[in-house]
Amino acid sequence: MKWLAPTDTYLELGAEVGDGASFPGTERNRNGVGNYALYAHAGGDVGANQSWRAGLSYLGLKPQDREYVQVDTSGVDSQLAFSGRSQLAIADFVWKYAPNSNAQSTNFKLQGEDFWRKESGDLTYDRDGALGLTNDSSYSSRQSGWYLQGVYQFLPEWRVGVRYDQLEPGSPDYGSNATYLDSSGFNPKRYAAMVDYTTSGFGRFRLQVQQSKLLPDLTHNQVFLQYVLTLGAHGAHKY
Repeated sequence: MKWLAPTDTYLELGAEVGDGASFPGTERNRNGVGNYALYAHAGGDVGANQSWRAGLSYLGLKPQDREYVQVDTSGVDSQLAFSGRSQLAIADFVWKYAPNSNAQSTNFKLQGEDFWRKESGDLTYDRDGALGLTNDSSYSSRQSGWYLQGVYQFLPEWRVGVRYDQLEPGSPDYGSNATYLDSSGFNPKRYAAMVDYTTSGFGRFRLQVQQSKLLPDLTHNQVFLQYVLTLGAHGAHKY
């Protein structure tokens, strides 16, 4: 459900429901609403060359036995299962600039989002399923993350861009499972830069380099070379 306000300033309000099967939810063996989402977006023009849009979103779910693996305090891969309430809030912002109102020739786009997740419920700890050591306890956590990226089209065919991502693990409360589990306090992050060349309305070459720091002792340096081919109706051709 979506409603667009009849105002000069762009204002959009919406709500959605779903089965809640995707993360941070879980598959459910029954019908019914598994998640609900609310969102609001506002935006407008600043003169003839600039425009903006900002928004807030909220997603609520109730995962059941959402499984994942985490290294415990003794260094063993442990099986965990979470059941409870998961809440996700998002703030987003986009700013666009096109000199002389000609975005086809030159333009710049700055975009970012901030995420906050809060979870509370029960957590089951199972040490690798091999030693018969399991424990059920209350669990709560507050986590956050954000990214910021900018893309500059300096010629009709050429664009360059940079992006930075970071996650904040917060300080989870494991209850009685704190005997076995602990938060590392490490903040995963990623740096990326790209350049691409558009050959036509249907194709584009793209080169991206990035560095991902996913664990305290693990850094990934990656290079991607892509050719993107578009078929059918798209932005350049509506047929």
